[in-house]
Amino acid sequence: MAYELILIGIGGFIGANLRYLFSGVVPRINGIPAGTLSVNVIGSFILAVLTFSSVEGSLRYMISAGMLGSFTTFSTFAYESFRLLDEGENKYFLMNIGLNLLLCILAVFLAHILISK
Repeated sequence: MAYELILIGIGGFIGANLRYLFSGVVPRINGIPAGTLSVNVIGSFILAVLTFSSVEGSLRYMISAGMLGSFTTFSTFAYESFRLLDEGENKYFLMNIGLNLLLCILAVFLAHILISK
């Protein structure tokens, strides 16, 4: 159990740093916080690939709970969505929520198709 916790911690360190770097590089696109959207879609796809594949054990925990747990970010998504609403950007607020839900579910669907072949 201690070994798995160490791997999850290493994965978390990697994922948090990747999110910080990735989110800083991807700018807002038409008022949408595209960095957060991007990490959530990428994370959804990678998690689905792991889930639908035969990856098991410690590596799966390191990537799913550790790296992807800190790479994707629902709390940032919620905060950025609220800020758009608070700033009166109702159109971008709805677009941000819709794109996050639609694209993340689409990423899971595509991963399922990819792994199921």
